[in-house]
Amino acid sequence: MSNSVSPFVSENNLINEIREVNLSYLLLAQRMLREDLSKGMYRLGLDKEVASLLMNLSTSQVLSLSSSNSLICGFRLNDVALLTALTKDGMNGTLKQVQASVMLAQQKPNQQIQEVYE
Repeated sequence: MSNSVSPFVSENNLINEIREVNLSYLLLAQRMLREDLSKGMYRLGLDKEVASLLMNLSTSQVLSLSSSNSLICGFRLNDVALLTALTKDGMNGTLKQVQASVMLAQQKPNQQIQEVYE
């Protein structure tokens, strides 16, 4: 007997996990933006137009958008220099947080999404 999981089952599990991440991200983004728009925009790396759209999605729109088979949120640490600096030994946690905040603040909102489509 084989203990391996079939590729089909594994793919379905992966898709379900992606959908869960999408839903969690959208709900968190909406909550952050509704509680403090400017702070939410900063932390999520969004411009005002995208933030407004996300904040005003209906429940059915959130569910529909989250059911995508692809992640709808981006990985903001897609800069090698930033990721290297934040994983370097020798810095304490507070210093790493400050450095991350400064470096992420220098990125334009939606910069990583725009770079993908260029």
